[in-house]
Amino acid sequence: MIFKYLALGMASALLLIGCVTSKPVGTKSTTTVDPYSTYDEDFTAIRPRYKETVTSESATAKKPEVKRVLSDQPLHINRQLDAVVDTIALRNKSIRFAGGFRIQIYVGNTRKEADDARLYSYQSFPELNPYMVYNQPTYRIRIGDFMTRLDAERYLQQVRQRYESAVVVPEKIDLKKSLLVK
Repeated sequence: MIFKYLALGMASALLLIGCVTSKPVGTKSTTTVDPYSTYDEDFTAIRPRYKETVTSESATAKKPEVKRVLSDQPLHINRQLDAVVDTIALRNKSIRFAGGFRIQIYVGNTRKEADDARLYSYQSFPELNPYMVYNQPTYRIRIGDFMTRLDAERYLQQVRQRYESAVVVPEKIDLKKSLLVK
């Protein structure tokens, strides 16, 4: 019986000693360490070092301001700019057509209905020029020369009272006529 107790005591002593001296077992990490995140370089050894200088108040004293008087005569730069602006103005005057919008009020095969739509545009909207486009066998009546879709949409609401199928279409427009549209 003593042998049993002695064996049990030895076993428990070995167990306690084994647990105390054991190290925790680490698991392998699946994450990799980025070599750039741990990179550190110290440049203090090669950086230049400057001695601090004390500035006197006389060295930083304000200099008196010099007022410049502008002459009424145009400078040579103004003459050059005027020449460039005149060139741009002449080029802009030579442009007659640009991308814009018109309202298409009629699309069909009947010449009489196309003429009626054209007459309606003359009577109801004298400031808008009507344009008849004929691609055999279809007549298309388009009115106005609008620079923006918003301008065309304003007239579109009035035109739809008579022609419900009227739509705004993009087209090349005459710039001089578009300036006459209110």
